[in-house]
Amino acid sequence: MKKFTYVIATLLTVGLAQAADDSHEWPLYGRTFEEARFSPLRHIDRSNVRTLGLAWEFNDFVVRGRTHRGNEATPLVSDGVMYFAGPWSVVYALDARTGKLLWKYDPQVDGNWLRRACCDGVNKGVALWKGYVYVATLDGYLIALDAKTGSLAWRNDTFVDRVTMNYASTGAPRIAGNNIVIGNSGAEMGARGYVSAYDLGTGKLAWRFFTVPGDPAKGPDESPDVTLARKTWSKDSRWDLGGGGTAWDSMVYDPALNLLYVGVGNGMPHPVWSRSPGGGDNLYLSSIVALDASSGRMRWYYQTTPADSYDYTATQNMILADMKIGGKTRRVLMQAPKNGFFYILDRATGKVLSAKPYTKVSWAERVDLKTGRPILTAQADYSKEAKEIWPSQAGGHNWMPMSYSDAAKLVFIPTMDAGMYFKMEPSKDVHFRVGANNEGDSVAWARSAGDTANPRSPPNPGPNDPPFRSVLKAWDPLASKIVWQSAPKPYWGGGVLSTASGLVFQGAADGSFSAYDAKDGRVLRSIDTGTAMMAGPISYELDGVQYVAVLAGFGGAMNQVGYPPGVAALQYQNSERLFVFKLNGGAVSLPPVRRRELQPLPAATSKDPAVIAHGMSLFGRCGVCHGFRGLPNGYPDLWNLAPGTHAAFQSIVLEGALSYAGMPSFKDALSVDDVKALQAFIISDEINLRK
Repeated sequence: MKKFTYVIATLLTVGLAQAADDSHEWPLYGRTFEEARFSPLRHIDRSNVRTLGLAWEFNDFVVRGRTHRGNEATPLVSDGVMYFAGPWSVVYALDARTGKLLWKYDPQVDGNWLRRACCDGVNKGVALWKGYVYVATLDGYLIALDAKTGSLAWRNDTFVDRVTMNYASTGAPRIAGNNIVIGNSGAEMGARGYVSAYDLGTGKLAWRFFTVPGDPAKGPDESPDVTLARKTWSKDSRWDLGGGGTAWDSMVYDPALNLLYVGVGNGMPHPVWSRSPGGGDNLYLSSIVALDASSGRMRWYYQTTPADSYDYTATQNMILADMKIGGKTRRVLMQAPKNGFFYILDRATGKVLSAKPYTKVSWAERVDLKTGRPILTAQADYSKEAKEIWPSQAGGHNWMPMSYSDAAKLVFIPTMDAGMYFKMEPSKDVHFRVGANNEGDSVAWARSAGDTANPRSPPNPGPNDPPFRSVLKAWDPLASKIVWQSAPKPYWGGGVLSTASGLVFQGAADGSFSAYDAKDGRVLRSIDTGTAMMAGPISYELDGVQYVAVLAGFGGAMNQVGYPPGVAALQYQNSERLFVFKLNGGAVSLPPVRRRELQPLPAATSKDPAVIAHGMSLFGRCGVCHGFRGLPNGYPDLWNLAPGTHAAFQSIVLEGALSYAGMPSFKDALSVDDVKALQAFIISDEINLRK
């Protein structure tokens, strides 16, 4: 019986692989089920990539009445059509030869839901299978569309709680056997993580796996897997904050084993001593969990950061490969999560085979391969005093996908070499608020890229601190060493594509799109687009022409703080774009230069210092989307509002007059006097700045 089952699984694997392994296309999120983000195409190579130029550009992303947001999606290409999702979960289908728009589907996301999203109204992509396009919307609906027409086939609500939890959905759905699978985001805001699987054809819920236990007062555990996890949480855990553990990004499916691997996120609140005062590992936070794709039951788990207190999610992209380790070919899973260690696991059993740091790590000495657990340092505990800890909360590697080249035997990791000061917030400030961040710790950037000389004192970053930088690293997974790394780039780098011709492609925050030599990291071609890139590039071929495509437009989590020098959005207008390149293509047009045309200076609404101070204290809730003192990451610049906007300030903030545009109502959180104080602070500060 076992032999028969294996044969059936093998045949299924071959069939799925053939469906998803056409070298000319990019039909799945990582191109194949292995999600290596590796293209076997060879037309563009070291000898000719210097002629790479623009084939066509698509920039019609504006949804009428809505603000620009970031672009994070990976496009899919099948049968000459390109499919992708843009901001506000809008789905586009284009002619992959010309960029002509074939259809567009706008799910009409509730603009108020932006308040429940920690990290912008972004979307990481769609799934494509047998005539359907699947997308998860920001406000929690999983949608199936007819791939030819864009018409709606079915729509299901994926959220288990729309009232007392701050759920949002920004990830790309994945195909897993007969199901389409999606997780959710919102851990920082207060949410309980889970993954849901729906029938590909009908949309019927097949199963749901909760990644952390729920409040025991609200009902029994949903499964034995949840009961097992509960043993690792203290009885006085902060169930009111949801627990976290949201599966907001990476999932990968192995058809041969019929296993779905789910990357699980951080806890809520961040510090374990606040979240679970009695201690415990807090499963399945910051873990890789292997689920039976048919039933949703857990086969194994591996926790990368037990009792995580640093936001070290394991949601970064996972890659499946077959590798010869110790003289034996192993089916492995590779991941470079936020915590700074590069992991190789046996994907059938979850056994950790290797765990070595790919960036500076100060919270742990090493990972014990016998137990699979990290050996903590004294620097890891910031419960009593602020500590400088590496990597930062943004991680050594964030969501921007890495790539594995089976030809070069290297993994290319968009790495952030940066530390951060962590300190505790007063416990009285850690409480659930709808549509608000509830992290429970306070963080500030340390110096970048190993520069710890003359470190500043926490908690506030200084204006002369070095900028946050990223590098592209070529990592030998078997030797556990860096083979080469790129020159530093400002802020964080985009996702990565590698090809069989020995090239590595990556976009960056400075607007450059670069082709590197996979052997030594030499820059063979760099194109200045003037638009920052976060998303992963793809490559496809039509009519004998190889194309490389990448979505551009800055946003996401790092859009919540001011840009450091070098980020393209400081100099140019930051609008969404899709670039498609080919050999002997044309030049890329730079976007318009950013200009700040001053509106008439408003009259002060209050000169009372107490009122202004109160308004200043309230601005923290606004700073998630609005740049302080007109920083260019704001949506829009509150320090330069038109007279009509100032006149409607109260109706906008309290009544949601611009909720469709992405400015939600705060009627539940702010009073009329609060709004008056907030406006008084902004106007007073604007007047002072213009003196």
